[in-house]
Amino acid sequence: MEPRKVQKVGYSTLSVSLPMNWTKKVGIKKGDLVFISEESDGALRLTAEPGKTEDSTVYVVNVDNCDNAKVLARVIVGNYVLGRGVIKVESSRRLMREQIEGIREVTQRLLGIGIIEESDRHLILQCSIDPKNFPLETVIRRLYVITSIMFKETLDSLVDGDMELAKDAITREYEADTIYFLLARLLASAQQSRLVSEGIGITEPIDIVQHSIIAWYLEMIGDRVNNIASSIIKLQPLRQESDDELVERLAQIGMMAFTMFDKAVKSIFEKDLVVASDAVDLYDNVEKEERSLLKRFQNGSSLDVAANVSQIAWDFKIIAEHSSAIAEIAIDHVLKGQNDVCQVEESPKVKS
Repeated sequence: MEPRKVQKVGYSTLSVSLPMNWTKKVGIKKGDLVFISEESDGALRLTAEPGKTEDSTVYVVNVDNCDNAKVLARVIVGNYVLGRGVIKVESSRRLMREQIEGIREVTQRLLGIGIIEESDRHLILQCSIDPKNFPLETVIRRLYVITSIMFKETLDSLVDGDMELAKDAITREYEADTIYFLLARLLASAQQSRLVSEGIGITEPIDIVQHSIIAWYLEMIGDRVNNIASSIIKLQPLRQESDDELVERLAQIGMMAFTMFDKAVKSIFEKDLVVASDAVDLYDNVEKEERSLLKRFQNGSSLDVAANVSQIAWDFKIIAEHSSAIAEIAIDHVLKGQNDVCQVEESPKVKS
């Protein structure tokens, strides 16, 4: 923090000089416009004219310092999530085929990024995403829709024994990851720029934190659904007629978990405290049924069936926990704004 004295100019104008280092960094010159906005705590925020602070930095990834293609892929994803526009991947020697294929594969999972230059020792990736074209609520809703479809397909495959549905759910997880990485990039960019945060619909800093947690939980739920679909495929050839009641009860637990998930996310969009509270209340039922199921059937089925059923039931329980957490964030979000449940009472005026 740098202190500055307030100067009086003329009869009524107060002024403060701008730090030279900041003006050089953002490219401010005499005659340029700056924008002043008041924060909720009374602080003033000074912003350069849009376009002045556009980042033209090239971020260089040294392939030689990445142990394998997986590390390289994670580094590229990390740079993407941090909101970086131009990423140069280079090596002191010829890039190996495995490295090039890994780079191409990871860019296909990231929205709006592509290879714009290539040689035997380097690749340049550029991301052309304009955050203003991706309102945050729209992107979160898209991730919810994809995850919801995956969940329904997985439950139907469990009940009907249709393995094609389970395979479809696994395939959709690829798209869910793409949307999650986009969400992470938008939120990271919003944290760094007030213009970006306002452009995607964020009005308060706490919204970035809450939406980051919600996005993470949605991604984790998608991963759990993917695990369940894989376990169902393993379970199918092991199922006997004697396991039908077991599978039916397992599906009931799954439906409760899905109802929790559905209510929790909808309460975010609809700002409905009652729906969010209903979602939280369902968790005890999921936990009770999961415990009862394993206690009754684990000793009556083959070890392979019991192992897969236990894994599926555990994943349903974790989904319920994540859904409960989303619902609790929704409750906090409702209480933060104007609502019919909790209101501010004005302090009575003290008579002098």
